[in-house]
Amino acid sequence: MVFYSHKQPVPKRMIEHINEVMKIAESQVDGIDKIKRDAVKILSICHDFGKYTTYFQKYLDTKKKSPFTNHGFISAVFGAYVAFNILGEESILPLIIFSAILHHHGNIENVSKDLPKTIKISPSAFSMSLHKKNEIAKKQLEDIKSNRDLIGKDFEFIDYRTIFEKFLNNSDIEKILSKLKQIEFKMSKQQSSEYYFLHNTLYSSLISADKMSASNTVISGEKYALFRSLDEIRIRKFKGQTSEISNIRQNVFNSVINNIEKNGKKYDIFSITSPTGTGKTFAGYFAALKLNELLGGKRKIIYALPFTSIIDQSYQSIHELYNNYNDYERENSRYLIKHHHLADVIYNTSETDYEKDQAELLLNNWVSGSIITTFVQLLETLVSNKNRMLMKLNSMKDAIVILDEVQAVDIEYYKLVDYVLKLAVKNLGLKIILMTATKPLVLTEAKELLDDALAYFNMFNRTRIVPRMEKITAEEFVDEYVPIICGKSCLIVCNTINQSLKVFELLKEKGINAEYLSSNILPVHRRKRIEEIKERLENKQKVVLVSTQVVEAGVDLDFDLVIRDIGPLDSIIQCAGRCNRNGKNNMGDVYVTQMVNENNELYSYKIYGSTSVNITIELLSKYDFIEEKEYYNLINEYFNRVQGNKSFEKSERIIESIESLNFDGDYGIPINKFSLIGNNQGYIDVIFRIDNYIEEAYQKFLEALKEKDYKTKRNLVLEVKNTIKDYTISLPVKYYRKFTRDEHYENIISLPYSDCVSLYNETTGFNRQEEDYYMF
Repeated sequence: MVFYSHKQPVPKRMIEHINEVMKIAESQVDGIDKIKRDAVKILSICHDFGKYTTYFQKYLDTKKKSPFTNHGFISAVFGAYVAFNILGEESILPLIIFSAILHHHGNIENVSKDLPKTIKISPSAFSMSLHKKNEIAKKQLEDIKSNRDLIGKDFEFIDYRTIFEKFLNNSDIEKILSKLKQIEFKMSKQQSSEYYFLHNTLYSSLISADKMSASNTVISGEKYALFRSLDEIRIRKFKGQTSEISNIRQNVFNSVINNIEKNGKKYDIFSITSPTGTGKTFAGYFAALKLNELLGGKRKIIYALPFTSIIDQSYQSIHELYNNYNDYERENSRYLIKHHHLADVIYNTSETDYEKDQAELLLNNWVSGSIITTFVQLLETLVSNKNRMLMKLNSMKDAIVILDEVQAVDIEYYKLVDYVLKLAVKNLGLKIILMTATKPLVLTEAKELLDDALAYFNMFNRTRIVPRMEKITAEEFVDEYVPIICGKSCLIVCNTINQSLKVFELLKEKGINAEYLSSNILPVHRRKRIEEIKERLENKQKVVLVSTQVVEAGVDLDFDLVIRDIGPLDSIIQCAGRCNRNGKNNMGDVYVTQMVNENNELYSYKIYGSTSVNITIELLSKYDFIEEKEYYNLINEYFNRVQGNKSFEKSERIIESIESLNFDGDYGIPINKFSLIGNNQGYIDVIFRIDNYIEEAYQKFLEALKEKDYKTKRNLVLEVKNTIKDYTISLPVKYYRKFTRDEHYENIISLPYSDCVSLYNETTGFNRQEEDYYMF
């Protein structure tokens, strides 16, 4: 009998799979101490032990599952047994190995669920679920014993024959579980963040290697650009630019590079603090390139930004430099990728033509020299129990991380972010470059790379904030500001979709030919509109745009005037970055209003709560206007005030869960509850089948879901994934009855073309009711 680990996409023998996993996993932990290397080897060899049953081998042919085809628990028990024998009774690693194997096909759960309630073995110590797993494992062992000679030959090939025979002859599952319970009890008394990183890095090495082997994905490996070569391309690109702003950008660049050369080996955490528009993207990226060179090379650069809307912009800037670099055209994915949930699933190399599911794996594992990604991908990998996020944790080892405008993270998570990034520096060997125009209270010990940073803030005086703190209705707002808007390009930023739609309609009634932008519009139409508005502004046309926070940061638009409904001060200053951005006018005004709904309630409270908004009102009310050169000190005062008034309980409780390995427990705030963007509870995703392009993709999507072969299904879904998302809006669940559910897939909600005509228009998007406040 031949034992297989997989029959799809092609048959793969167990011993072949074990060796592939071991080779890939060990390459991820190269250079770490021997004990961890031993742990990785144990994980690789033992993780699929339960597949050596005839139950599982029949399942590969019939696809009929039974309790005896589940291989996780018996494999985890075997892994723990091997770990006790090789690593010793006093090590904590047997428990971590047990947990990693147990959960390697799903998300990590608290290991206590699969251990006895007490160290002393008794019938009452076993839950019904654990008792059932124990009985199944015993029958699986008997089945394995019936083929011990055949299986033993595989284990002989990897020098594990003796321990395999010992396990079959002397295995006492209850005793193994009891010893694991002792370790768990000991660890609960010695809570430590080191256990968390040890657990998750070992888990990461297993699941990453397992998926790569199972999918037959060839790992081409990363490529790294040389600082000098890429800098020569940068110099050629900007040659001949002699404006004041280009000179400032070059001075910032020179200062940053000089200081990273002097201090790169002395510190782990750096900062670049300079105003918007001073070239931080290139200064930070080239600082990372130089730091990589100083530290011996072959360190990934992970460039993390707050929003998907600005990743394309930053990626494009760096991609244009690489376009003229050596073999980049043939090997671009090995040098540079962008990674977020909307990114195209493409991985290009000269050696291999990857299928969609393989490309997805390489992207999800960050197999590239440079990765442009989001805070969500970065931070929800460092604080996570999710299989799909933790795959790439090990690929972060020794990386250089650029954090661009980290203050965009919710303030209640500042303490957690500060904590986990410092742990990552210690446990993963990260180097961090923090880039910001509004220095937040995170990683405050960072070594500043820009000499006399404050002087650069004094050089810029392109805008001024003009507070108008009287409460006004939307109707009063339009009456007051129409005379100010006339003859100028103007951005009006509202806090809710309802508010923005109301202001837009009132402006139209006043004869203002305004444009509209919010998440109420399909992403495909949103992108098109931003490009059209950008082109019109560059051609010096006067555009009035009513928007929500979707335009607040990173969207490269430049207006004569900005009007922002009250919000947190950092959001207001982000909006100011869309005003007189290139300094073509003497001064650009950024008006701040306090708009209220029909109940005299601030719209801003619906989005941000009262704490940060009230502090902003208090600070701004003291001024007739605040010029840009004063923003730096003002924002620092704001962050200090907010920190003093904001509760950090959520951060503290997640930190407690990290230190106690509380992945999904029903106490505290377990790790699986951490999310930077929340879950949009009360909302549903709706596909708008508004044209032939989406209709064709939608029908392909439904056909893909009917496919029985997982690999084929996954590849077909990935082909149309981005088109589906381009035509999807998240809407309040109260609209549920308006939409069509597919007869076979109730969870897929769509609006056919006939309904789109009445419920969607390209100008303002979905026709919603006035009381909708919360989306933006």
